[in-house]
Amino acid sequence: MRVALFIDGSYMYQAARRLGWNVDHRRVITQFATPEQLYNAFYYVPITDPEDERQQRFIDALVFMGYTVRSRLVRGEARFEAMMATDLLTTAPRWDRAIVASGSGDLVHTFQALRALGKELYLLGLHELADLELRNQADRFLNLPEWREVLERTMGGRRTYAGYPLEATVEMPPAPAEETDA
Repeated sequence: MRVALFIDGSYMYQAARRLGWNVDHRRVITQFATPEQLYNAFYYVPITDPEDERQQRFIDALVFMGYTVRSRLVRGEARFEAMMATDLLTTAPRWDRAIVASGSGDLVHTFQALRALGKELYLLGLHELADLELRNQADRFLNLPEWREVLERTMGGRRTYAGYPLEATVEMPPAPAEETDA
């Protein structure tokens, strides 16, 4: 199974602020796909100050981790839905499952089109930050707080390396009872 990741950086930042812990972006890649399974991992980054060296180091680190970084200069709210939708649709022939970290209802029609093509869509995020219809269109909602143990960035020194999953298909936590009663 080929896997692709589509991570809205602004969304993940808001989720981390709400959760009170930071996501280790290397672990996101390694948790959801082995190197053989991974088609690509896209990370969408708003550039708020092109002269900010700290922000440039973060982007460089993402590239080093294996992400394809999509960025643009923004003033105000960062919106990457059109770019994400385009990447999801144009790369769809190359993957079977996508892990999407976003909460925007603007992706609902993209999800519908991809599901009609037989693609699996897993939405990674927070219930309160994810549009209800987007969650409904996903094959599975991966509630970020349930993934803290494997996705949290530990503080101090270099980031820790979680390693690739041992099995070809990542074992997902069981779906909450409210999702299985449908």
